[in-house]
Amino acid sequence: MFKLDDKHLEVAQKIAKEHRRKKSCDNCYDRGWIGVSDQNLLVLCTRCVDMDAAMEAWKAYVNEHKDLKEHFSELFEEKAVEADNEAKPKLKDHEHTKNHPSNPNTFAPGLRRTGHQKKIG
Repeated sequence: MFKLDDKHLEVAQKIAKEHRRKKSCDNCYDRGWIGVSDQNLLVLCTRCVDMDAAMEAWKAYVNEHKDLKEHFSELFEEKAVEADNEAKPKLKDHEHTKNHPSNPNTFAPGLRRTGHQKKIG
């Protein structure tokens, strides 16, 4: 199982600290990272760290080291944009609403008193 070296972990901590957006954060205690995973990888704080900029900096760092590049190869794979938007059938306006019966049942058991009528009996 892959485990990140401590020297790379320190660099990841510096990257997280550099890309913080907020001055104070109760979620990560102003570090920029919440914790460390089993593989010795940082778990960045989503509240105060600019994730896109941090990932770009991490990609640049990984690109410089061959031993890291093979383990983080999925970072460099470009995801294909799905063009299946036209394949999905669009729902018509009347398909979004419930089907109501054309003549609802008006029967209600028992006496029905409307207004201020006197009770008979």
